[in-house]
Amino acid sequence: MKNQSLRLFATLVFTLAAFGYAHAQNNDIKVPLSNPGKSGHLKIDVVHAEDIEVEAYDGQEVIVKFDSDDDDRDRVNRRNGLRRISTNGVGLEITEDNNKVDIRADVNSHDLELKVMVPRNFSVKINAVHGDVTVLAVEGEVEIESVNGDVKMNGLLGAALVNSVNGDIEVRFSKVKAGTPMSFTGVNGDIEISFPENTKFSARMKTEWGDIYTNFDMDINQQPNKTEVSKNKGKYKVSVNKWVYGDVNGGGPEFLFKTLHGDISIRKN
Repeated sequence: MKNQSLRLFATLVFTLAAFGYAHAQNNDIKVPLSNPGKSGHLKIDVVHAEDIEVEAYDGQEVIVKFDSDDDDRDRVNRRNGLRRISTNGVGLEITEDNNKVDIRADVNSHDLELKVMVPRNFSVKINAVHGDVTVLAVEGEVEIESVNGDVKMNGLLGAALVNSVNGDIEVRFSKVKAGTPMSFTGVNGDIEISFPENTKFSARMKTEWGDIYTNFDMDINQQPNKTEVSKNKGKYKVSVNKWVYGDVNGGGPEFLFKTLHGDISIRKN
């Protein structure tokens, strides 16, 4: 009960700190972890943002930095003879429980620039509706869901699941967690993924309006396109499977690459 009360108190402090400094710039909020030195998990949920960046560093706490243009001094401060006394400031809620850190931004927050520093052994999950996402040097697994915005990740040392509706996906791995499946999917945008030269994987690739490129020595599986026929309420539906399959370094876990409008590039570092 005592530990639970302390965590609740910490949650309230972080929340009030975020709202209290909403109109200041370059604010730092340091979030202590329940078990410093052990692996952890960061989750970010944001609706409107300019940029969301997560970077791993040699530390044992999570550091949240945020900025908002809502307090721009160049904006008009009067309208129809009235003086403006408030703006839509950024509101953040930050919680920590057993090395799980959750960050949520108020839906009315706009032009948010959020940067989070995490220990290197953290995993990261980000849900963003509007805004570009950047992740750097994270050792754990990374999961990104983005609607409108580019996703860029560099120096990853684990595994990733990435989906973007409108935006490019660019990911570079310094090391890959062996035996772990991955997925990189989009609708409107290019997908460019780089792996170490010795990575073992079996690629499953598909783009409707684009091309697929690689500089890996990939053994392409020449399976014919599969035609599927289904019947629903007397109506027939015929779909043609246009997947391309290929093994790299003898094959391994499945790596999925799929986009509708865009090219797919699979590179070796």
